[in-house]
Amino acid sequence: MAAVLVLAFVARHVVRTWNELGSDGAELTFRPGWFAVSGLVYLIGLAFCGAFYRDVVGRGPTSIPRFAAQRAYLVSHLGKYVPGKAMVVVMRAALSRPYGARASTSAVATFYETLVMMASGAVLAAALFALGGESPVVRPPRPILGVEEVRAFPLFAIVSAGLGAAFLTLVSPPVFRKAAGTLLRRVPGVGSDAMPAIDWRLLARGLVLTGVSWLFLGASQVAAARGLAGPGSIEVGLAAVPVATASVALATVAGFAVAIAPGGLGVREAVLMYALGPAFGPALATASALALRLAWVAAELSMALVLVPLGASASERVATAEAIQEAVPISEAP
Repeated sequence: MAAVLVLAFVARHVVRTWNELGSDGAELTFRPGWFAVSGLVYLIGLAFCGAFYRDVVGRGPTSIPRFAAQRAYLVSHLGKYVPGKAMVVVMRAALSRPYGARASTSAVATFYETLVMMASGAVLAAALFALGGESPVVRPPRPILGVEEVRAFPLFAIVSAGLGAAFLTLVSPPVFRKAAGTLLRRVPGVGSDAMPAIDWRLLARGLVLTGVSWLFLGASQVAAARGLAGPGSIEVGLAAVPVATASVALATVAGFAVAIAPGGLGVREAVLMYALGPAFGPALATASALALRLAWVAAELSMALVLVPLGASASERVATAEAIQEAVPISEAP
């Protein structure tokens, strides 16, 4: 239900923004085929993160099949639209438990996969923005976050590098093992055996898999922009994938850091509009940043409608209550 409401809200905002940009003389079009491509490429990118989630769960007491892990990973993405982000943990644990995974192990694996994804995204954004050189931001049609104009790529590279350093510290095996072990000890009936074996090799694999995922997410942004680019817009092709990848990564990490925003809603779009400005121009950057959210939510809903009936639904209903009891204390711990 939350995802449906987000979809309706974003669709309304996209239409309103479209009308405002049109009244300002911006030449935009609408090609639905490109939005379908954007959603499909997004789901392919998420599958790499789903593979890493299975890797982390497999380092615990039991592993789960590949399909079960991907199903749990993709469907649980709808939980991020509930404020607080705890629902992602609960959903993924409930969807994984019928296939043998412990709810506590799934909860820890969810945290680790997410933090590694944020780390790789921030590092990749820093590298790509640094390689992009200096370029002044093209002014958006209205100020965002109270800023009229900044030096774009160097500033974004510095911010991304700072975020990357913070997240890399969190996911380093010694730090994460200590933090996760402390959380597990606070959950009644959960022992240290539920803790996945986190090591440097697993971290390296996770950075590679999630790094590839970010490239697909950047390509998804390019496809969304192609679906809106009008005759007078900047030509958007494969050459735009690096800056789109860096922009999407920085915006998503920033949205994740603001925990009160469901799915980073609002924060991600504001950052993305600025980051895309030098490459896409103000009108296309604004419209495509909003359209990307629309394409992603629609893809998540569509995939959930396909995957939910394919699983052990009866067992999952029984497992949900148990997963809540075991996973919620971990997800809500300070």
